[in-house]
Order: sequence, then structure tokens, then C-alpha cells
Amino acid sequence: MDQKTYHGEIDPQELADVLVSHFDQGELTAQKTGRTDRVVVQISTGRHRRRGDPHTSLAVTIAKAEDGVTVTVGEQQVLGIAADLVQTGIGALLNPMSLIGEIDDVVRNVSKLNLPDQVWEAVEEYCRSVGAGLGLAPEKVLVTCPFCGVGNPIGVGKCPSCGGSLADVQPITCPKCGQILEHDAKFCTRCGARIAQ
Repeated sequence: MDQKTYHGEIDPQELADVLVSHFDQGELTAQKTGRTDRVVVQISTGRHRRRGDPHTSLAVTIAKAEDGVTVTVGEQQVLGIAADLVQTGIGALLNPMSLIGEIDDVVRNVSKLNLPDQVWEAVEEYCRSVGAGLGLAPEKVLVTCPFCGVGNPIGVGKCPSCGGSLADVQPITCPKCGQILEHDAKFCTRCGARIAQ
């Protein structure tokens, strides 16, 4: 499972609609379910699928966050694709000419294996189009002094107004993926790693 938080004016329903329109074509089907603030988009092979054909499916959850949305892409369920590729390889060893007729199926099956990457590309393209992105929210370029309430640039050690320490309110970095996080984050908004306090 992979998870990222995008900051900005993002409507979960609109993002879900974009994913459905992007993936509900060709051999893929896509549908959305859920509430206004939490939507699940299910993407799977199914259209023009014959019994015994390889099958893959993926769930994308879009949930409203404090200043944007958190997108979670579940583990891709791949059923039959590996077996189909092995069968094609064995058939090619026994009869090399049979590979010519199978090349299209092999290419189609391999392209289904990168479905999560295609989803992230579509999500990021949509987020760029509405001016949203990863990292700290745009308004989080200052840290607030816990003693006097004055905003200070990130990285300043002492508040110039009262002299109080700003060490405990500085953003932190995820040790796994490098994402910049709020000082009190317990989990990474990008990779989901637990943050040691």
C-alpha cells in the first residue's frame, strides 16, 4: 500500500471522477463509491475479458485531509497474468512461431502490471492542474513561537520577538522517504512510515 497527502484545494469527488474517466476505457473498468469526504475508486480489468483471461484490480482511496486529500493506492491484485506469461514462454520454446500470435497478449499483460504507476501519474497530473502538491501546505512556511505566538521562518532557532526556543516546533523529515512533516506528525503523509518521537 502506498499513501501520499496532497495539499491544496482538492475535491475528493472531482479527483475520483477524473480517475474514473481516465481508467474506464479499453480493457479497464473503473467505478467510484463512497461519501463526499472519502471516496474509493476500483480499477480492474473486466471489459472484453473472457473466462480464464488474466485479471488485475486496484483500489484507490481518496480521503479529505485537513488542507487537501490523502490518496492511498492499495496493493495491486494480479490474478493469472504471471501464469499467462509463463505459459506463453513455454509455448514459444516448443513452437517459436506461436510467439508471433502471442506478442500482443504479452504486451497487454505486462502493461497491466504498472497500473499503480499510471494511477499516481493521473493523480499528480490532476493535482498540478488545480495548483496542489506534496509537502507542507503552502501556508506552513512559518513556525509559530509557542511562547509569544509570532510567526517565524522555518529553520530559525530562536524567536526574534521573545527569544524563546523554536526547536520543538520545527518541521521534521521522514527517515524513510524524506517527506517534510509537521513537528508533531506520528506517521509520514507520503509513505505511511511511523515517525519516532
